[in-house]
Amino acid sequence: MAKEFEGKNIEQAIEEACRHFGVSKEKLDIEIISQGSTGLFGIGAKKARIKASLKPETILKQREEEAQKVLKEIISAAGFEIEIKTKQENGKIYIELTGVDSSLLLAKRGAPLNALQYLVNKIVAKRLGVGAKIVFDIEGFREDREKKLKSLAQKAAREAKKTRKPFSLPPMPAHERRVIHLTIKEMPGVESKSRGRGSERHVVVFPKNNRRNKRRKQ
Repeated sequence: MAKEFEGKNIEQAIEEACRHFGVSKEKLDIEIISQGSTGLFGIGAKKARIKASLKPETILKQREEEAQKVLKEIISAAGFEIEIKTKQENGKIYIELTGVDSSLLLAKRGAPLNALQYLVNKIVAKRLGVGAKIVFDIEGFREDREKKLKSLAQKAAREAKKTRKPFSLPPMPAHERRVIHLTIKEMPGVESKSRGRGSERHVVVFPKNNRRNKRRKQ
C-alpha cells in the first residue's frame, strides 16, 4: 500500500520511505508529489512530498522468504528431513519439497500436503497480509492430481448424461473442486454445483435439463 512521506527535499523524503519499509530505494516505487521549496530567506518553506510503495517483485520476494522461514520452522518442529526449493511464476510462489520424508505428505491423496500448504499460506497472510498464493508440490503431484481430477470430472459428466441423474463426487478441498467445476464448464449438457459443509463439501454433476440443477450453488 502506497504511503506519503515528507522531507526538506526529495532525497530526505525517500530516506524516510526507505526507513519505513526497511528496504533500499531501488526496491520502492516512488511518485513525487511536490518538490518542496526553501521560500524567501527560509520564510514560507514547503516540504518535499512523495508517495512510495514496495515494488511488486519486492513484495513477492518478501513473501517467498517468509514462506521459507515458516516452512522450515514447521519441518524442524516435526523432525522431518525435507529440502525446500522455491521459485516465482505467474505471480505465485511455488515450493518444491524433496527428501526422504517428503513422500509422507502424499498420503490420502495429498491431504497432509494440502494441509501444510493451507497452514503456511495462513501464517504468511497473518504476518504480511493477503497476497500471492503459495503452492506446494512434490515430484509433480499437483499436475498428476489435476489430470486425475479432470478425468474424474469427465467420467461424472458421462454418467450424469447417461443416467439423466445427478452424479456425486467424493469430498475434496476447494482447489480440487475448482478443477472439477472448470472441467465441467467446458462440457456440453452438464453443469456442476458444490454441496455439503466443511470436510464433506463435494461436487455434484447434473444433466442440464434436470430440475435439481436449478438449486442455488452454495
